Amino acid sequence: MTDPTLPSPPDTGRTTTERPGAIFWIALVIGGAVMAFGIRGVLTTFDTEPSRNLAVWIVGADLVHDLLVAPIAILVGWGIGRLVPRRWRVPVNAGLVATGVVLAVAWPALRGYGRAVVPDNPSVQPLDYSTAVAWVLGAVWIAVAVWIGVRIASARSQRWE
Repeated sequence: MTDPTLPSPPDTGRTTTERPGAIFWIALVIGGAVMAFGIRGVLTTFDTEPSRNLAVWIVGADLVHDLLVAPIAILVGWGIGRLVPRRWRVPVNAGLVATGVVLAVAWPALRGYGRAVVPDNPSVQPLDYSTAVAWVLGAVWIAVAVWIGVRIASARSQRWE
């Protein structure tokens, strides 16, 4: 049963039997060539320490994603589906995705990576990154709150029509 207060998705006129166009195939060939070049570079220098470190990092990142990040994301998504009203789910999901991206990008600065390598250089990470990240996350969640407020106001105005 669909919620009549939610707009229906727009009809794009596309069918599932359409074939990819020329841009898709050109991008596929270029992207495949770039990936093949990178893989070749790693495999031809695998006897060096940086290539072994890269292989360990790739395997470790895959395991962390599959065993930690994905299950947490599934549980959070399930919880949002159970706890958050339907009209608020898209803004809350967008806020959570933005929060995850901000934290993933800011992680090295928050952890202070680089400071230990050059301890006597004050220009390496000179800012208070935890405060900056808190401000960015505050802005994200204020935007989510405004988005939810607009949805509530829109639903109320449609009810009075």
